[in-house]
Amino acid sequence: MVLNRFKPGLFLLVLIATLVMSPVAFGQATTGSLAGSVASADDGALLPGVTIEALHVPTGTRYSSVTGDNGRFMIPNVKVGGPYKVTATLEGFQPSETGGITVNLGAIAEVPVFKIKMGAFEESIVVTAEADPIINPNRSGSTSAVSTDAIETLPTVNRSLQDFARTNPYFVVDAQDFSSTRLSVAGRNNRYNTIQIDGAVNNDLFGLAYTGTPGGQTDAQPVSLDALAQIQLVVSPYDVKQGGFTGGGVNVVTRSGSNDLEGSVFYSERNESLVGDGPFDRPIANFDQTLYGGRVGGRIIRDKLFFFVSGERNEKENPTGVSADGTTGTVYGGSGTGQTPSASIFRDFLIDEYGYDPGSLGDFGGQTDSDLALVKFDWTINNQNTATFRHNYIDAGRDVIADRSSTRYRFESAIYNQADETNSSVVQVNSIFSANAFNEARIGLQTIKDKRATPVTFPTVEVGGTGARSGALHAGTERFSGANSLDQDVLEITDDFTLLKGNHTFTIGTHNEIFEFKNLFLSEFYGYWYFPTLDAFMAGTPTEYRISYANGDDPRRPTQFEVRQYGIYAGDQWRVNNNLTLTYGMRLDKPDYVDKPSFNSTVQTRLGYNTSATASETTIASPRVGFNWDPTGDARQQIRGGIGIFAGRTPYVWLSNTYGNTGVESTALLCNSACITAAGLTFNPDPNNQPRSGAAGSTFSVDLIDPKFKMPHVLRATLGYDRELPWGIRGTA
Repeated sequence: MVLNRFKPGLFLLVLIATLVMSPVAFGQATTGSLAGSVASADDGALLPGVTIEALHVPTGTRYSSVTGDNGRFMIPNVKVGGPYKVTATLEGFQPSETGGITVNLGAIAEVPVFKIKMGAFEESIVVTAEADPIINPNRSGSTSAVSTDAIETLPTVNRSLQDFARTNPYFVVDAQDFSSTRLSVAGRNNRYNTIQIDGAVNNDLFGLAYTGTPGGQTDAQPVSLDALAQIQLVVSPYDVKQGGFTGGGVNVVTRSGSNDLEGSVFYSERNESLVGDGPFDRPIANFDQTLYGGRVGGRIIRDKLFFFVSGERNEKENPTGVSADGTTGTVYGGSGTGQTPSASIFRDFLIDEYGYDPGSLGDFGGQTDSDLALVKFDWTINNQNTATFRHNYIDAGRDVIADRSSTRYRFESAIYNQADETNSSVVQVNSIFSANAFNEARIGLQTIKDKRATPVTFPTVEVGGTGARSGALHAGTERFSGANSLDQDVLEITDDFTLLKGNHTFTIGTHNEIFEFKNLFLSEFYGYWYFPTLDAFMAGTPTEYRISYANGDDPRRPTQFEVRQYGIYAGDQWRVNNNLTLTYGMRLDKPDYVDKPSFNSTVQTRLGYNTSATASETTIASPRVGFNWDPTGDARQQIRGGIGIFAGRTPYVWLSNTYGNTGVESTALLCNSACITAAGLTFNPDPNNQPRSGAAGSTFSVDLIDPKFKMPHVLRATLGYDRELPWGIRGTA
């Protein structure tokens, strides 16, 4: 595993190397930039050599720069938020100060033009202004931001990232998703999105959770809403630093402490006593939903060292609303011993014949709990270097209950609990090498452990209904959960170097990810038996039998494989003149499938396919170009757009089965009616002594992948027009 291979000493060496080197990936935004121009108030001439100082008021952090020959300045890698006070000083001119500037995540805040007057120093000219986030020469692609104020004031039912992502019209929640967390961006599958917190990948890289984040299968959010400072939503950013998606990107930066001690607490509770009766005046079943938590941030050393801590606890217990004894609004209607059999007769037979009680005929509550914690330290080392450390923790679990309706009844011992534990750490150092050279280095380490637990160990039994896997009655171990766990380890190393030269802002960078997966997924591990009627079950005569197990000494042996993904890029933002800005560059992304699946000679001989083949390791080239043009030069309107290629990760759940189901590591047996008759199989209630061989009619399955399968990538082009309208309104088409 990644954690085993990267021992603490080696991890430290990698960290030190990353922080001191400035080599040339997927760009994960954690900061923003300040930019602007300085001109003489007397004749409008642009002034070179003006000293610019930007003060982040809450923390006292200072950034400085000097205007170039074109009178412009740029300060990359500044803290997100604000307010900032920006001061311009030049010998022989009166100082000028602009306040109230806010910097958005991953964006360049264009400070209104400084116009300084000649004359002896008397006092600074102070101007309060606001950088326009819409009509801005640095904006070209389709991006938007959600500020701290918006996070605090917009209504949210689920306290989720997805609620705020919907403020961008490209981000749509699937209406058929009960959890309201499955985001489709620009019509793409939710697995093609990327989610980053403080610049680090926070995806469910395997691709099982609707939320797309660690812990998503438990309905847990990746971080408490109270810990969020800003959210950036990207669809087609032509800055080549942005990548890792062919759907959309959700970039989040968390709050930081400041010189002032500040915090909040919250508590909410909802239960059946706070709602009215249901249809036909039937009382609502007992349920309980409790949420509480808080945050606090402040200084350890004024202007130097700051802390921030947040925590949140969610507890939910919700009934299914279905019973087989008539105590709920929806009642399972089975009776007798035919295709829609009686749940009561089935339960009694299991108890009397096998000593197994599958559960009650009444309703029961499913539990969903989650604990979220985050701690963050920000350190202003000196005027040239700042550092950030953040650790995020999730501990969550959810009872997953399906197949309970008027025609299907799953007993409570046939459900499963999905548990998750996630630890995510990030260290980042921002450095100023000179007035024109800046560096941002980051290393992240994340471990995700998902595991299913079941209330009982007993063969899976389905009876009646419309056929196998669509039975009316369900008992025993949930068929996919007897041997089901997933560990994901992710190591990231990122470095971005920015060089200012004249009208150009050059960036070179690298982002490298190392994933290791340990996937245990053996469906029907304790055996699966389907009976078309309850009479058939009582006679012990099934029509379908399935089992999966790992070959060798350990029947629960997981599949392990490692994948690496490398990325390099180079780009430039060229301010051609005051009216036109071009953004262009190239990025290269390459997967490396370190481990290969096992070779199955039988499959090669009979089918002509190589089970050891992996997906293509072809390097994907992603050229991009964007523009922003102000046709009148008065900053009241702009035309913007661009075209480029965007590449992202493959959902690794699609690749995992090619490692685990080669026919070498594991066996998946299916025995139909003919096979069952030929082998003389009858129901066996012993979960640890299930049949592992069939007869004529039995089949085994293998999974293969086309070796030409490449990393997902798409071509996107946008064109937009923004204009200032009366009363401070901005219109966009």
